[in-house]
Amino acid sequence: MAYDIHVEETIEIAVPPEIVYDTIIDVTRWGRFSPECTGATTLAQPGELRAGDKFFGHNRRGFRRWTTHCVVTTAEPGRQFTFDSSAIGLAIATWSYHLEPINGGTGTRLTEVWHDNRGWLMRTIAVIVSGIRDRATHNRRSMQITLRRLKSHLEREYGQPGPESTSASPTAGPADSEA
Repeated sequence: MAYDIHVEETIEIAVPPEIVYDTIIDVTRWGRFSPECTGATTLAQPGELRAGDKFFGHNRRGFRRWTTHCVVTTAEPGRQFTFDSSAIGLAIATWSYHLEPINGGTGTRLTEVWHDNRGWLMRTIAVIVSGIRDRATHNRRSMQITLRRLKSHLEREYGQPGPESTSASPTAGPADSEA
């Protein structure tokens, strides 16, 4: 039976969705924003990922380091970017970024979604690899940090600073999860 965890975090960014999207799909530079992901390696040109493209996500937590194999499942400019991650042939998670225009298209409501796809074996392996027992809580905190950093970067580079508006809409399962 599949183990199901779902976490969402949302933030409003005073930059149009197309710019937010272009930054999100440049997976090679995610380390600028994420406290865990240090970046990615892809055969596609940075910022040009399409559905079906693959990349390797690189992660770090303290002395622990691991890489995931990722496949883009949705790449709709200005609207949605989604990918599935796995390792050693076992499913880990689906990550998705939903973009909604706000303020007449001059801003974006960005929702980052993590859905745990691990079975019992990967949940067990993941604790050893990452050192994280409660993956849902850990990801919620990391997603909040990532979104705040992304907002700060984008508004500094492209837009006007907006109000800090982060909200969570979680649906979580057992607290001892992993990814």
